[in-house]
Amino acid sequence: MKNINKKPYIINIIAILIVIMTSIGIISFYPIIGKVSQKTEPSSPYEEYNILKEIYDSSYVLYKDFLEKEQDKSLNFSEVYIKEIGDDPHTEEFIGESENNYNAQRKNYINGINEQFNSQLRSWEGNLSRNLKNLEYLVINKNGDITKTNSENSLQSLILGDNTEELKNLQDIYGFYMVMQFDEDGKLKVNNVHGADEFNVRNNFINFDFENLVHIYDNNVEFNKIKDTTFVYAIPKELKYHDSISSMIERSSININYDVVISTVLIILSTILLVSLLIPYKIGKEVLGIKYIFKIPFEVLLFIFVCAPIMCGISSSAAILETLQGTLGNGFVGFGITQEMDWILRIIINTVLWSVITFAILSGAMILKHIFKTGFVKYVRENLLIVKIFRLSKKWINNLIDYMSNVDLTDKSNRFIIKILAINFVALVIICSIWFFGIMAALLYTVILFIILKKYSDDIKGKYQILLNATNKIAEGSLDVEINEDLGLFNSFKDEIKKIQQGFKKAVDEEVKSQKMKTELISNVSHDLKTPLTSIITYIDLLKDENISEEDRKSYIDTIDKKSQRLKFLIEDLFEVSKATSGNVQLNLVKVDIVELMRQTQIELSDKINNSGLILKNNFPENKIILNLDSQKTFRIFENLINNIAKYAMKNSRVYIDILEEEDCIEILLKNMSAVEIDFNPNEIVERFARGDSSRNTEGSGLGLAISKSFVELQGGSFGIEVDGDLFKVIISFKR
Repeated sequence: MKNINKKPYIINIIAILIVIMTSIGIISFYPIIGKVSQKTEPSSPYEEYNILKEIYDSSYVLYKDFLEKEQDKSLNFSEVYIKEIGDDPHTEEFIGESENNYNAQRKNYINGINEQFNSQLRSWEGNLSRNLKNLEYLVINKNGDITKTNSENSLQSLILGDNTEELKNLQDIYGFYMVMQFDEDGKLKVNNVHGADEFNVRNNFINFDFENLVHIYDNNVEFNKIKDTTFVYAIPKELKYHDSISSMIERSSININYDVVISTVLIILSTILLVSLLIPYKIGKEVLGIKYIFKIPFEVLLFIFVCAPIMCGISSSAAILETLQGTLGNGFVGFGITQEMDWILRIIINTVLWSVITFAILSGAMILKHIFKTGFVKYVRENLLIVKIFRLSKKWINNLIDYMSNVDLTDKSNRFIIKILAINFVALVIICSIWFFGIMAALLYTVILFIILKKYSDDIKGKYQILLNATNKIAEGSLDVEINEDLGLFNSFKDEIKKIQQGFKKAVDEEVKSQKMKTELISNVSHDLKTPLTSIITYIDLLKDENISEEDRKSYIDTIDKKSQRLKFLIEDLFEVSKATSGNVQLNLVKVDIVELMRQTQIELSDKINNSGLILKNNFPENKIILNLDSQKTFRIFENLINNIAKYAMKNSRVYIDILEEEDCIEILLKNMSAVEIDFNPNEIVERFARGDSSRNTEGSGLGLAISKSFVELQGGSFGIEVDGDLFKVIISFKR
């Protein structure tokens, strides 16, 4: 059984390892794919649109910095480049209104344009500082002064062009450089390009339009141009940083033939599918998640089957292309990602992607096998979403019909609701049928409906208030509150309140009885302890007299001994009943013969029985009756009961002791005639310190019956007393 339970875990571990190993194997095949798909003539990376656009954008960032330095103050991009903002086309509706409204609307419009523009150019500024770290630049004003640069080399030589040796030195250092000159009219001229075809670079810059690049779509915004400024940009051959430039150069070194990559991906996906189809169904279905996929509705799976191959092909092809070109993970460039971390990130992305694709293909293969094994018709019938919706709707309708059929039409509230709904339906039908006049009819109908509902609501509130007043009076202690009104819906609640009243009255009576019994208990304990103690003190005082005879001395000592023994027994019984009542008694359960134990008790107490002149009439079964009881506690029960009979039974009368076998229990009955008239409550006689004689003339603690009752109940039995005239009967029952 353990091996069977472990089998799915082993299969899943093996499946995970195979999926990961497959993904790593495919990734390790990437360089071969790159070589196979490599084109012969790679183009210069510095002719790409993206890098040239970012250089163009950077000019507007650097020009703003140049003006800030020149004017010695901080400037917003909008202050530098936005010359004038015309009227908002949407403010024409405010022209006829007050001047304040118009001015407020125009101010909001201008602020919106400025904020949008500043946000756009701040992103260019961030791109220059984060993603173009390898770009060196030089800014020169119209006077030929250098206003801003981040290069340690003399890039100004590219503008002058008079030092051939210096130019050669710069060509050895830089893989690319170019000069951008803005004249006094803001026209751009690109020249002195190295590392790329100058014609291609110029064509790209011709397509760059500042107004379009900043995405301000209102035609009524006029911009300032960069004027009388020259920019020199250069990219070293040895790159210091990992940024967009390094990624672009790495990508351009691999000139990929896309058709070859796509063909390779199709071969890889087909191979994975073929291998998945060769996996046995019994093993494949145990892979984690496959069984849950089986439960997906047919329509959803059909959609996935159509989309999944396309998504797998596109995502895997894109992953291979971007990995080979070095663009995968470019979104993290500028966030402190080093080249080594970038390589690890690409491995992780590719591993996760191919693991998901492999699992998806395996799932598809297992679904096909599951459909083939189940049968197409049966599978569609069991998994078709429309069928499930139909079954659910049918079940809901049947439940609704069943619920409606079980509505109790004899109930007043149900009949009232049905009447209201029927009237409401008829009224709505009439209102809908009279078209325009239905508006007035609906208004009248609403008023009538409000009056009816208000009347019904007030009636419920009134009946609720009656109940609330009654419960408040009960809470205040008045337990004789009567509710004679017909409360309709709340009649059942009214009956429950009456039961609560009765329960409270009973609880109060029980509490009064308990307080009375506590008072009697204190009185009885005081009396029963005081009587022997007083005798002991009295006889001790008599013993102090030196003139008493030896015979009297012995008599006094004998009396003191008897009284002290009585006091001792009283205290022991008091402790015994206290422990029994609290349940703090350790039972030693053994096999006990009830019949033999009763006979033994009678023998032990034969002297007391004979002195009372009582005649015992035993009715015991001949066979043994074995019960699982505590022998000492059970003996104490019988001893207390027979002692009680010896004290209070009529002299020379008969005492009947029966042991009866019932189907599920054993009953022990003790019956005797009382020597005096029984005028006490049978339920109170088993309380602590209760006596058969209220004058308390007989010896005893008054705890015998209480101890017996507690010991019986602790052993799972029941103890009861019945009185018929002067006939006193004790009934004990033990379960077999």
